[in-house]
Amino acid sequence: MLGVDLIVVLGVIAYLTSPSHRQHDPVHALQQLDAFYLDEAAPAYRRLGLRPGRPALLVVCDNGCRPPARLGAQVRVTRDAAIGRAYGLMTSTGRLGPGYAVIDTRGNVRYRTFDPGLGGHRQEIDSLLERAR
Repeated sequence: MLGVDLIVVLGVIAYLTSPSHRQHDPVHALQQLDAFYLDEAAPAYRRLGLRPGRPALLVVCDNGCRPPARLGAQVRVTRDAAIGRAYGLMTSTGRLGPGYAVIDTRGNVRYRTFDPGLGGHRQEIDSLLERAR
């Protein structure tokens, strides 16, 4: 039993010190759950130029990241720290994204996640946007 406990502890330490862990938000309550788990009014909805009736993808990052091309939704990209904070896409260390939020046709945030490779996740994002219709 001691051997299993030691292996588990070493595995947790290895993960916590890995580059993969640093890509995740240290505020674990905001980590991805792989489902629509939110239903709250989207902050700065009008200020972002979004309109009800079509789903939206809000990309938040400070290094010029790009969303997948040709999504069937309203798409906005921002480097605004206040918006990143309002959407829960700023870490406690001040890193802005990279990540995105899915906003449904009524203007409610339904999903958000940190995603350093969002440009390559078109199929996942399309699926989420389809559910937001």
